[in-house]
Order: sequence, then C-alpha cells, then structure tokens
Amino acid sequence: MPASSRLVDLIDWYKNAHPDVTDAEIARRAGITRANLSQWRSNGVRGWPARATLDALAATIGRPYREVLDAVLADTGYSDTGGSTATAARPHRVVLDDAVRVLTEAARLTNQPVRQKPDGSWEPDLDADGIPIDWAAFVTTALAGAAANIGGTDAILAGRPGSWEAGVIRDALNAAVGHDEWDLWRHRTEPVNVVVHPERILSDMYSSVWENGFYAAETELQRRENAISPSHVYSYPGNELTEKMRAYYTDLGVEIIDGPPPPLASVEELEAAIAAERENPTELTPEEQATEDALAAIEVLRDRLEALQHDELAEYGQQLAQAIRERLAALKLPVPVTVSVDLDTPLHEAPESPLDAWATGALDRVIAAAITETPTPDTLPGTALQRAEAALARETGATDD
Repeated sequence: MPASSRLVDLIDWYKNAHPDVTDAEIARRAGITRANLSQWRSNGVRGWPARATLDALAATIGRPYREVLDAVLADTGYSDTGGSTATAARPHRVVLDDAVRVLTEAARLTNQPVRQKPDGSWEPDLDADGIPIDWAAFVTTALAGAAANIGGTDAILAGRPGSWEAGVIRDALNAAVGHDEWDLWRHRTEPVNVVVHPERILSDMYSSVWENGFYAAETELQRRENAISPSHVYSYPGNELTEKMRAYYTDLGVEIIDGPPPPLASVEELEAAIAAERENPTELTPEEQATEDALAAIEVLRDRLEALQHDELAEYGQQLAQAIRERLAALKLPVPVTVSVDLDTPLHEAPESPLDAWATGALDRVIAAAITETPTPDTLPGTALQRAEAALARETGATDD
C-alpha cells in the first residue's frame, strides 16, 4: 500500500469541507484528467506536475501555492515529510527584519471610504483619501495565527513564559480570541502534520509488559533449542563463570563444562574436513534429521514472532493515529490535518511523546488524551509466544487447505 500522499491529503481536506465537489470537478478545474487524480490516489504523486497545474490546484482548494508545492516536494521525495524540519531555521535577525517589514507594510495599508449613490447603494469614494486600517487588529490576528501554528499560547510563550513581554502577548491573545484556547484554532494557517512513533510512545509511557513478553518468548525458544540440541559453555581459571551466570545458562538449558575448551582446529584441518565432506557427503541419520527438522521449526516460529511484534506495533500505531484524527476533527481546524505512523525511526531519534504530564498547548493535549485512551499492546490476550504459535497454526492450516 503506498504511503499517504500529502497532495491528496490537501485535496481530501477540501473535499471534506465541500462534499458536493467531485474528483472529476477538481480534476477539471486543475486542468488534469480524472485518471491523473485517480493515479495520485492509487500510487502517490510520482511525476512532477506542471506549474500551471499547481497554480490551478492551489486556487481550486483555496490553499497557498507554496503549501501545494511543499506537498508535491514531499510526495516526490525532494523534501522531508516531517514538514517543520524540512527547512533550516533562518537567523533570528533575518526573521526579525522580515517581521518589521511586514508590520510596517501593514501599517501603510488603507481602507477606501465609500459613498452612497442616489439609488441608495454604496460605492467606493475614489476622490476621498484612504483611511488607515485597524493596525492593532491586524497585529493581534497575526499573533493568534502564529500561536495557533505553534500549538497554543503556552507553546509559543515557552521560551520565557514569566517575562513581562509574555504577559503582554498573553493578554493580547486572550483579548483577541478569548480565554478559551479552543477559539484560537480558527486562526491557524499551517497544516497539522502529526507523526505517531508507537515504539517511542510505549517507551515514554513505561509500558514494558508487551515488549518484555517478546524477550521472554525468545528465552523460551532458546530453552527449546537447547532441549533438542544443547549448546555448551566452558568455565575454567581466568574465565570462571559467576554463580549468576551459571544460573542463567542452567535456566536456558546450556551445558556448562568445567575446564578449558579443546584446541581449535588448524586452517589446514578445517579445509581438509570441508573438502572430504564435499567429496563424500555424510547423510543424516533419521535421528539427526529429526533434530534438524525440530530446530528448523523453532526458527520458523522465531521468524513469526518477529513479524508478530512488528504487526502488533503497527496495529497499535494505526489505532492511535485514528484516535488522534477523530479528536483533531472535533477541533474543526481550518487547515488540512495529516496523521501518519512511523515505524522506521529508531527509538532514540524519535521526538518525545506529548503525554498528559508535560503536554503543552491544546494540540499536544489532544494527542496526549488519545494516547491515554488508546489501549496499548500490554492488554493483548495471552503471551507473545502463544499469539505467535496461534498465528503460525492459522497460516499453516490455510496453506494446507
């Protein structure tokens, strides 16, 4: 199944808000065929759409051209799908200069006065001087949009929350959107892109029962292997096993030999033995064949156990992603929302999970609530080994049928 397309997500966001608009109509407005759009849905965006197509698509779905372009860049592999990390942060001074220029430009904007015509209707009074805009309203609206993009009032003020400047901004935001932060989200302009890292979430929740079950399963498989064909370990002066290690190996069924290991065969001896076996292969006895078959069956079960661990983690990630989607949908955000599951990023590289104890901002609190309410794999019935054996039995039965 292809990964979710960012461009298709934008189109679907528009369709959800305009249920009467069909794919065929969107394709017509964007200047592409219905088959093109269907192919994007099935296979993702592979080729690079023409500039005119992107312009028309941006106008059709009511999103900035840059946002549509970023979606195509992500879909075609030219930028990181993480969104916010795709572009390196610009220097503080550069961003500040841009902000000053924009605010200055806004201060020079004017509203054109109107006048009443003889028939009672109104028209622009082109002879009158322009009236300055409500610059304060412009600034507070921009502040609200930035706060909503970052994740809320607390999130945007997290750098120095106790400063007098933070107090002024908080008061301005409260005056602009009210003390109920949920009213802030209608000002958001950036898409919401949530990436679920189920392995990191379970680690941050100290939810270890499920993972420990797979460690226990591997230990049991080693016991079974040693019961069929015991491995061995040597304990001798300079390399004595501690009592703890003796207990560990004994529990696994490993044979402990007190004394040094026999000398290793020379390279010549090994090569001679390999050559002799190649010329006159030794057939396994029925007992040896039975041992090999039993060990091979355990290896098949080990592979199924590994696949089960991946499948159960993926299923938990999908359930959690759906819970987050439903909660974010309740916010009625004015921007597209994408929730994806990442099973590939190593645990230590994944970002910290927004859990209840330290979630900042309403969006993080929504995600934290979904995490709290979604059952973890710890609640799965039976042991990991029992589930793997049952799955293998079902698959074997289906194959036999």
